Amino acid sequence: MAPQGDLVVANANGATFRSDMNDQLMALGTLSSGSSEPSTTYAYQLWADTSNNLLKIRNGANNAWLEVGDITAANLALAKLASPTFTGTVTTPELSCSGTSRLKLPVGTTAQRPGSPATGDTRYNSTTAAAETYSGSSWEQLGGAPTGAVFAVAHSTVPSGYLECNGAAVSRSTYANLFSVLSTTYGSGNGSSTFNLPDLRGEFIRGWDNSRGVDSGRSIASTQADENKAHTHGVTDPGHFHQVAYSNSDSGDGVIEESGTGLSGYEPTESATTGISIASSGSEARPRNIAMMYVIKF
Repeated sequence: MAPQGDLVVANANGATFRSDMNDQLMALGTLSSGSSEPSTTYAYQLWADTSNNLLKIRNGANNAWLEVGDITAANLALAKLASPTFTGTVTTPELSCSGTSRLKLPVGTTAQRPGSPATGDTRYNSTTAAAETYSGSSWEQLGGAPTGAVFAVAHSTVPSGYLECNGAAVSRSTYANLFSVLSTTYGSGNGSSTFNLPDLRGEFIRGWDNSRGVDSGRSIASTQADENKAHTHGVTDPGHFHQVAYSNSDSGDGVIEESGTGLSGYEPTESATTGISIASSGSEARPRNIAMMYVIKF
């Protein structure tokens, strides 16, 4: 008995009728399985194509077969309604999510990025600890602080996705996004595979003048030594007295009377200090401050 048939039982008597009936029932029971399509087809007829291991269904116009699924795979390799798992590339014109749970993104390091990404590709980068999307020319971080942003944190632990601004030489490939922003502005590292971070330990940050004229002649990342602006100090003299040394005076007015005719003169006074002094101390000029740690987004 053949597994395919025209699904029509011809008029017959006895064994002939029974044989024909059995053939048509087998065709129905085996989904007309075979390496070639049934010779007689009907709209919405099922066919197990054993040459391609596919279950197919005839379209409504009865002029083509539509693929249903893989007859060698569990669940015909179709996604289940609950918690489906996909492999390969899933193409959809639009994805609408409902509920309050989540949309799980693919997770991988910077080194594991797709070799030929397409515009709009989105993933979670475990190296940078941030979601990213491909713009058509580069991977760009989604939301949060932009790469290269510097913050002060009020503790001594570097947060995920950041590096301490300590001048260290770090990998150009591991921190490719940060290198694309900083390049070798703060140091070229070993000159080939690393670059330096800004070193803000013990430093104050000053806003870049950028042609305003308050701090002219500066460029991004330029440094300044400590300095005090030229200035003067006002002094109030508390007053003082000088004592006059003399040896022969008639009135104590400081005029020295000498013996003889028409001789007179002045005895020089003793030297004296004003009692005023200006003192300085410390090793630097600084305002009041509190220590925090600067970090940079990579």
